[in-house]
Amino acid sequence: MSQQHAPSYQSLYTYAWDIADQGVTSFVDEALGMGIRDVTIATAYHAGKFIRPHAKQGPRVIFPEDGVTYFTPDLARYSEIKPVAHGDANMTTVVQDLLSDGRLGVHAWTVLLHNSRIGAAYPHYTAKNAFGDGYVYSLCPMNNEVFDYAVHLCADLGSQFAFKSIVLETPGWLPYGHGYHHEFAQVASNAWLDNLLGTCFCEACQTAAREKRISIDALQERVRTAIDHYLRLPANAQSDQAQAWMQAELLSDADWLAYIEMRQQRVSDLVAAIRAAIPSEMKLAVIPTVQRPTAACWTEGSDLRALSDIADYLEIPFYEPNAQRAIADAWESLRQVAHPEKIRAILRPGLPDLNHGQEIAAAIDGIRALGIRDFAFYNYGLLPRDRLDHLAQVLRA
Repeated sequence: MSQQHAPSYQSLYTYAWDIADQGVTSFVDEALGMGIRDVTIATAYHAGKFIRPHAKQGPRVIFPEDGVTYFTPDLARYSEIKPVAHGDANMTTVVQDLLSDGRLGVHAWTVLLHNSRIGAAYPHYTAKNAFGDGYVYSLCPMNNEVFDYAVHLCADLGSQFAFKSIVLETPGWLPYGHGYHHEFAQVASNAWLDNLLGTCFCEACQTAAREKRISIDALQERVRTAIDHYLRLPANAQSDQAQAWMQAELLSDADWLAYIEMRQQRVSDLVAAIRAAIPSEMKLAVIPTVQRPTAACWTEGSDLRALSDIADYLEIPFYEPNAQRAIADAWESLRQVAHPEKIRAILRPGLPDLNHGQEIAAAIDGIRALGIRDFAFYNYGLLPRDRLDHLAQVLRA
């Protein structure tokens, strides 16, 4: 008898408002008709401004309520930091309605530390750059209160709902550039500058560094000086220069390397605590980075090897403009993880990524050839109808 394998994860990322717009039954019918088997729905999310190309009713351009949950949290579970449920009760019932329908596997897409609502309420728990400037959108996981909030949020989800998996986004520090409202600069960005500006030197991080015998005061001063001198430079570093500068610093500065390892350990500890706090039968996936390429995930505190040992899956956004780059990124990720069954691939079959011809089919085929079988596609409500139809053709083929 041939060995039986569980169906692979084949999911659509989506928001509650897009499902509520047409009704759960209609959405599930459509997803199944596309060849989709799962839905990965936002259960805690941040602010945004989204155009909805195929909205049936409701706003065509939506500004989601900032930093809220799409379920009713059990506030008794939390300590100092408590989540806030969405103000519209219709948005908090979609998750249970999907589970009650039962035809799609339901996965909880849970944004942890990207939360401007909480950052504004608790500015002392936000990430702070080398100059002490706080980033309201980025909670620092080195603070025990932030760490506990993230664990309690996932435990709350795991206790209330029978999800197939919880998918964690932003379990670590956000990069400097992350599309904050009216984000603007007349200084050209580059990987080196963004890393210096994005690294947290808050009080909790400094305390943790001193416990590791890292010369944090001297490191912080070096970072401040480097940024100040660069901003006075009458030239802009090109991308290859910036990458080489960053590599050279990591190779020559032991404190930098130790600081990065400390941050990675904290994120791994947080994911391990979440894994222990949710039901053992519920799978845990981690989105290790919000930037490209995946190998840059260390700037957010992610260690691919360590996280793959703790979580059931790494759910990696191979968000690239063409199939070749997506396949190459998947190959490099497998060099770190080594086990293709531990990776779920997220692809965007529309702008700004795989938007032309057979790029989405080529990316799926190439990534599958590496041994990866689990795929998700971003995002149901954001993709125009023709891109959803094209994705359906590819999946059915």
